[in-house]
Amino acid sequence: MPINLIEANVENNFKNINFLDRYDYWIFDLDNTILNGDSDYSWINFLIQTGNVNKEEYEKKNQYFYDKYYEGNLDYDEWAEFALSTIKGKTPDHIQHLMTDFLSAVIEPMINIYALRLLHNHHHNNDVMLLASATNSVIVNPIAKRLGFENIVATEVEVIDGVYSGKIVGIPALGEGKLIKVREWMLNNNLDDFKNATFYSDSMNDFPLLLAVDKPIAVNPDNKLREECKKRSWEIIDLP
Repeated sequence: MPINLIEANVENNFKNINFLDRYDYWIFDLDNTILNGDSDYSWINFLIQTGNVNKEEYEKKNQYFYDKYYEGNLDYDEWAEFALSTIKGKTPDHIQHLMTDFLSAVIEPMINIYALRLLHNHHHNNDVMLLASATNSVIVNPIAKRLGFENIVATEVEVIDGVYSGKIVGIPALGEGKLIKVREWMLNNNLDDFKNATFYSDSMNDFPLLLAVDKPIAVNPDNKLREECKKRSWEIIDLP
């Protein structure tokens, strides 16, 4: 599609969002919503490509879990054990050094410029924004900082004796877990449940939270979520 037609389609999508609506807060998913891709999957690929993990051991498993997630059949405990094995036994300082390179080489090109424009519109209106991701906090936190988020819900990672244990803390921020963790964040910030809340997401995995908010918006939704949006007359934004 010619660039000018893409721009026109995106502009029409943005016109459907009334940024003057006084929603109390705006929730954003990360992977395949703000980013053109999956940060967890990309992190492991980055470690493979830079020789920090064994290619034969990690490449096929990474693809396997990625496919399971988008099929909606992910065993999160199994996935977490695999994903967090990449940082297990390492110090936060060591991982932070790798994360800096990961952000500049991989994440920066993945940021959707139209999603970034959407964030800038909300920043301009001084809207309360929350980044809510099933991805672990080691990956999410530096990305959130780059995007200007002050409020973050993610899957928390355990540190024991100054190193990552390879285990999560509490429940994963996936599916019902994301709903629970966002509700906890709301209570801690004196927000009135899900009234006047908007949530942007691409995935049927976020269906529980999409159902809970006043204004669900699907961004480049997967096939299952797109069908649900049509049934429920939920707004859809398709970004290049």
